[in-house]
Amino acid sequence: MACLRHGHAPAPAACRTQRSCRRSLVPAASAAVEPDVAPLVQRWLQWDRRGASREQVTQLLEGGRSAELRELLGSRLEFGTAGLRGKMGPGTARMNAVVVQQTAQGLCTYLEDVAAEQLAAAGIVVGYDGRYGSKEYAALTAAVFASRGHRVALFRRVVPTPFVAAGVAELGAAAGVMVTASHNPKEYNGYKVYWGNGCQIIPPHDAGIAAAIETNLDLWSLEPLLAGAGPYEDDASTSGLLACPQLSDPWDRVCAAYYSRLAALSYLPTAASAAGSGAGSGAAGVSRDAALGALGTPVYTPLHGVGAEPLLQAFRTFSLPEPYIVPSQRLPDPDFPTVVFPNPEEGAGTWAAAFAAAAERGARLVLANDPDADRLAVAERSPTGQLRPFTGNEIGALLAHWVWTNFRQRHPEVPPSRCVMLASAVSSKLLGAMAEKEGFVFVETLTGFKWLGNTAIRLEREQGMTVLFAFEEAIGFMLGGMYKDKDGISAAAVFAELAAHTYGSGRTLEELLQSLYDRYGFFDYRSGYFITDAAKSRAVFDDLRGGGGFDGRTAVYAKQVAGVRVTSVRDLGTGLDTSQPEGRAVLPWHSGDMMITYGLDGGATLTLRASGTEPKLKYYLEVKGSDAAAAAALAERLVGGLAEDLVGLSRHGLRRPAQQH
Repeated sequence: MACLRHGHAPAPAACRTQRSCRRSLVPAASAAVEPDVAPLVQRWLQWDRRGASREQVTQLLEGGRSAELRELLGSRLEFGTAGLRGKMGPGTARMNAVVVQQTAQGLCTYLEDVAAEQLAAAGIVVGYDGRYGSKEYAALTAAVFASRGHRVALFRRVVPTPFVAAGVAELGAAAGVMVTASHNPKEYNGYKVYWGNGCQIIPPHDAGIAAAIETNLDLWSLEPLLAGAGPYEDDASTSGLLACPQLSDPWDRVCAAYYSRLAALSYLPTAASAAGSGAGSGAAGVSRDAALGALGTPVYTPLHGVGAEPLLQAFRTFSLPEPYIVPSQRLPDPDFPTVVFPNPEEGAGTWAAAFAAAAERGARLVLANDPDADRLAVAERSPTGQLRPFTGNEIGALLAHWVWTNFRQRHPEVPPSRCVMLASAVSSKLLGAMAEKEGFVFVETLTGFKWLGNTAIRLEREQGMTVLFAFEEAIGFMLGGMYKDKDGISAAAVFAELAAHTYGSGRTLEELLQSLYDRYGFFDYRSGYFITDAAKSRAVFDDLRGGGGFDGRTAVYAKQVAGVRVTSVRDLGTGLDTSQPEGRAVLPWHSGDMMITYGLDGGATLTLRASGTEPKLKYYLEVKGSDAAAAAALAERLVGGLAEDLVGLSRHGLRRPAQQH
């Protein structure tokens, strides 16, 4: 018999479940707790079946600790275009099994309403990383969908985030879920959602899913798929789920497709050829033997994440030398014991083990992925022995040059005007300068690969463009021919080939980068952040608009920063862009968004943006000029003045991070 509401057949008997369940025994509220908190506790204890987390909340209740209970239960972890991300713990404001199941229920019912045909045909893809709770949250998600009779392609092992994007694309799934907090500290976890086009969700789906979550808060019974009260991380508790006929493991199919696509991006010649070099030469300009000999053995670290085995296979696909993997950081470890922040952007502390290995082994190239392997960091050992990390903008420039020169050699029949590269609005404008000189199209998007990926799909499908590359300054890179999300595995293999060719032609990566500046102009880029919270960030942006609120016609913006004249303002919280003929922003904007870009004298661009996933107010500054010293001087002046002059660091109670790198 078909489901009357959704039109699909019901789950087989082994998988069929009850719609909802509640725990009826709820402790009476303490008389000491404040009246507004007691109902929140009662509601939470109806949902939460876990002994340990129930005990935490009950102890707070009995101790009358209203402020702590209000923090845990007085708000809901917001579902947005990044899905969910937050600290783990009990309560609606934390990542936990209850919140994850409610989120999965909302996602399921939303897909049943708006993508029923695709959901019925191919279901969803679910993956997870090595963090605490990740495997359980993936099992909960799979069980929610299986309980409604839907197919679930559940990876049975930890995977890089790019494999979920690949799985959605290859299986034609209605959506994908990756349980990860990427590079956040160990206390965090997250829930990243992909739409059926293989990209991270964008409006209106984020709001639609959020609304569906709110109307599906009562927990569905997932027995016999999941046994007991959890955690659901072993065969005993998940035996029913693993035996469910709707469940499959997409590992083999996804890997075969992924590495097949990756193989097409290998440009080094397979046989020896005449040596040669030059800024415009492609991979054919140097022999393979010379390139690989000069590369030697790179050092690689997955930073206690999931990247090691997939990266090794990527290097085998390219027939590259197997890298030396930092032993202490090779295996997934949710405690991240050797780093304070498992983020390769955080500087020398995160690089310490890899740099020590490179120095000991004399490696020229050092590569790092973040824990879910969707981002890539790179460092080079100079001839003097110094290890120099490259910024995301610098890696992006080098990859763009490599992709462009080799694509042009391999596909001379494709006009440059039909090729496109993309970057986010806060990334370096060097890619735009490259496009002007080389003749390809450059497109700027909002921050995040949800926008880069969706824009790339639109350019391909609606305009017939060939998307070659996309990047954002936060060490995220997307190679044309792969999938529409950032991918640290494919980027690492391609970059290793680029480095091999560069070294084989007798140059360093630093020298190659300088040749790009000589050709396209010098770009001095600075970025950083201030520690804040949502309320303080809103106060800052209210001040930046001169108290004019979210109406661009009444807002009053700064006339200068550190004595440098403001020439234009783009405010994506009001839709204003004074650089445009009509004065309206070309990029998508939303009332209240906290992102303002200032154009300044001297070729400077400064963007302020409140992070959507971290308690940070970020700044991005770039000065373009033919004179490196002058550009650096102007950048120093603006960085020195923006904290107090523009942001009002002291006035708003923001803090600088302990150390900026």
